[in-house]
Amino acid sequence: MKNLIPVLLFILTTHVVSAQTFGGGVFVGLSASQLDGDRSSGYHKAGLAFGIYTNARLNKYVDAQMELKYIQKGSKWESEDQTVFYQSKLNYVELPIFLKYHFLGRFSANIGIAAGYLQKATENKDGIGDEPADPPFNPFELSGLAGVEYQIIENLFFNVRFNYSILAVRDHPGDQSFFLNRGQYNNVLTFAVYYQLANANKNGKKKACDCNNRSKRFGLR
Repeated sequence: MKNLIPVLLFILTTHVVSAQTFGGGVFVGLSASQLDGDRSSGYHKAGLAFGIYTNARLNKYVDAQMELKYIQKGSKWESEDQTVFYQSKLNYVELPIFLKYHFLGRFSANIGIAAGYLQKATENKDGIGDEPADPPFNPFELSGLAGVEYQIIENLFFNVRFNYSILAVRDHPGDQSFFLNRGQYNNVLTFAVYYQLANANKNGKKKACDCNNRSKRFGLR
């Protein structure tokens, strides 16, 4: 995975240079997560998600986007009689890289991958307090992502995204495995608002306009 991140960065940078139009901004939102492979189900663990991003227009319909993101994942469950409690808190620094396909004017579909580094992992197994996760979680995560984005106004977007671990983030107790299920997997929904500080479309149009003006001044048109 350490070798994967530079390769993905190189690919995205190549697209940005070839596209010659790029933009970027900031985003903030909420995450709802569960840990598939433990004893609970349901998106009961709430957290924060925020970061910065840059994107490049590849053609009329497709953008490439890269983000630097802080996101809180984990799981939470409690028995009906409140005698059993469990919560895991997993804080990741994440690097999503994906493509955006624009359709129906204001919508875009997102699909890609994300490399994550586990900054901190704690568990609360009795409702009393957080302790370091035991057994420990893997320090790195590779996950797939898919989502939909809607343009609210010119520079403001609302994004809903599904993110799921490709590789297990922790083994099952006793190193058990069940067919393709090799352990515990992060299962996350995020809801975020994106604000575009630099607009790729506008930059491209401005560049084209400047070229036209220069051509006219030099008598080329």
